[in-house]
Amino acid sequence: MFAFRDLFTFSTSGVIILCGGAGAIAQTVSPVPSTSDPLEGQSISLGTTTSESFSLEADFLPRLGGLSEPTTLAALPTTSEIPDFPTGPHLGGLQPPTSLLAQGAMAPAQTTEPVTSTSSRPIPVVQSPSPEQAINAELQTLLEPIGNPAVTVPQDAATITADNVVDLTFGETIRLALERNETLQETRLNYDRAEAQLREAIAAEAPTLSNQVDITRTDSANGELQARALDRDANATTAINGRLEVSYDIYTGGRRSAQIEAAQTQLEITTLDIERLTEETRLTAAVGYYDLQSADAQVVIEQSSVFDANQSLRDATLLEQAGLGTKFDVLRAEVELANAQQRLTLAEANQKTARRQLARILSLEPTVDPRTADEIDLAGRWEISLEETIVLALQNRQELRQQLLQREIDGYQERIALANVRPLVSVFANYDVLEVFDDRLGPADGLTVGARMRWNFFDGKAAASRADQEKVDQAIAENRFVNQRNQIRFAVETAYYNLEASERNISTAAASVTLAEESLRLARMRFNAGVGTQTDVISAQTGLNTARGNYLQAVTDYNRAFAQLKREVGLGDTILNNPS
Repeated sequence: MFAFRDLFTFSTSGVIILCGGAGAIAQTVSPVPSTSDPLEGQSISLGTTTSESFSLEADFLPRLGGLSEPTTLAALPTTSEIPDFPTGPHLGGLQPPTSLLAQGAMAPAQTTEPVTSTSSRPIPVVQSPSPEQAINAELQTLLEPIGNPAVTVPQDAATITADNVVDLTFGETIRLALERNETLQETRLNYDRAEAQLREAIAAEAPTLSNQVDITRTDSANGELQARALDRDANATTAINGRLEVSYDIYTGGRRSAQIEAAQTQLEITTLDIERLTEETRLTAAVGYYDLQSADAQVVIEQSSVFDANQSLRDATLLEQAGLGTKFDVLRAEVELANAQQRLTLAEANQKTARRQLARILSLEPTVDPRTADEIDLAGRWEISLEETIVLALQNRQELRQQLLQREIDGYQERIALANVRPLVSVFANYDVLEVFDDRLGPADGLTVGARMRWNFFDGKAAASRADQEKVDQAIAENRFVNQRNQIRFAVETAYYNLEASERNISTAAASVTLAEESLRLARMRFNAGVGTQTDVISAQTGLNTARGNYLQAVTDYNRAFAQLKREVGLGDTILNNPS
């Protein structure tokens, strides 16, 4: 397993030890007096080698996921010079000093002074808004009637301060993503809606029962004329009429069965959509976790770069004070230290961004600050050939089945469209009751039973045109199937090639880091002995920092490609075989 504690070299002009695996590189150099000691009246020994041994065994570095080449690099100063590193499980137990600029004699002091403009133009300042600007009253009014506790907007900065540090393993990250991701939750809600649509379509197989009650009061001009003709008093009448009707469609021209089958197929599509988004969520969470691991490691790399740059500045300062160096070497070392500090600042910003990105993917509470608890290691090994992987992906990807099911739905919609010009046969039964309150005759009732057929012989070919549209939609679904199949193959090939390239790069980068560490060690020795230049040291430091970054990038790219391959196959973690 690859751990950060096996990755980096912190070398000084004193004793250099390269640790990791079963081998070690040791170099003993006469120490340079500290800047706190007086230089006058002392004989300074710079870079005198008293003993040197170098050995690199085949198993010097631990393997990564079964790779045959060494992949872990480490170099630490002697015990007396190792600073106290704060531990952190998300960094594999190793973090260089948090205040590296405090090391060494000539480290520039940290400053918190505000940035000033280099021109005469004043810099605009953004200050805290007024309470009226900070709280949107209209937004709060819209939120009040919503009972969902998740649908809220914070009003106080204390409620969103991410101060609750939580260390997450890779498995916990995947589990939280599958449980809390909003996109996946929305798809599950779409499944519930599809179930309700299916129940609605099935309900058409049952008869309908309806009731209608009318209460009327009639005082019409016609009634008054009739009363005058019969020499009667014109009285208004009040009546109540109730009707109960049962009806059932015996034949619908295929509409009802097509609607039920279309709803069932849509439910299958929604089920596949849940599976598809589950794989997408799994991939997104995995990539987010790997990105945070990479950001954490990049911070350690840049901290190590700052540490090395600070040591180079200290060596250059001592040589200048001893009369064996130049001011130019000191200035170059100061520039390199400032550049390393800037890279560290950017790496820390990227680390914070990666943490918030992972929190967004997992839908964590605003106060939670996620960290990675697992050390960087290979996610797994892919021992399936490219051709077998492509076949496996095409057989199991949900998107292909979704396109075929959509084609079936278009066929059902064609039948529904043609049903508009086919006969509709139904039976019905009516039972009604009538009571006129002013005639003193009492209520009356009646029963009506019958059958009804309705047939639209001609609709201007609207139904046929609608059916033709559905035929075209079927052809579109077939075309999309072919396009999706080609996209899946290309995605599998891309991920597979990236995995192969990253695996080779891991071995190459590991060897490069080993060589870069040795190059920096020799450059420092030559500089301290007066036969090398500060430029050689800075160049070696830059090369080591680049090599470490390349190694980290290779491991991260490998894990991303491995996660992408799992997603392209569409079988989740069921494809993994974890040997005991």
